[in-house]
Amino acid sequence: MLNALRELTRRHGAMLIFDEVVTGFRVHPGGAQALFAVTPDLTALAKILAGGLPGGAVAGRKDILDWLDFETSAALKRERINHQGTHNAHPYSAAAGIATLDIVRESDVCARASASAATLRAGLNEVLEAERVPWAIYGEHSFFHLHSNPSGEAIRPTAFDARTLTLEKLKGKDERILAKLRLAMLLNGVDLKGFRGGILSAAHTQADIELTIEAWRKSLRMLKEEEALPRL
Repeated sequence: MLNALRELTRRHGAMLIFDEVVTGFRVHPGGAQALFAVTPDLTALAKILAGGLPGGAVAGRKDILDWLDFETSAALKRERINHQGTHNAHPYSAAAGIATLDIVRESDVCARASASAATLRAGLNEVLEAERVPWAIYGEHSFFHLHSNPSGEAIRPTAFDARTLTLEKLKGKDERILAKLRLAMLLNGVDLKGFRGGILSAAHTQADIELTIEAWRKSLRMLKEEEALPRL
């Protein structure tokens, strides 16, 4: 798919722009573009780039970025394109970002985060199956997502294949149940990324994973007591 986009944009003289605000330096030290070996013309980056502090960047082809450069624009006697930003050249964000990117480049943090997420996804699905709840946890790399199965399909959580999901199968989520689920998880010590799931980092330990799995079990049982969950 991405290779087809690269070819299509090149054929029509259009720019290929990647939003790697989340995937950049997370799914691979070189981002999704390195993972899939597709080089865009521009890339939007944030989050990890600034080491957790406010910040971000636009990276891309030199001939495009030269339009933002003071010296190049002056030398070519053309008007420079203004680049707005709240934290442009912020020294703390820059220092934190450099330190973070050094760690990403020189260690296995991306792989460790992905491995931890895989362990968590498996554990959460095992709990769903044991509690006989026809939902599923899925995802890749260091992400985990919740499929609350609004269409009521007969699914086995530990064998769920997210590639079978369609847009229609994702429609009709019960927002009230999902809101209760998040509140229950908060009461049990875990803050999900909304009701959608979450993201792990290399800083998360095995103890964190076990705590999350146990919080998940307790939260599902709390919802069961209110008769808010479907059953397998």
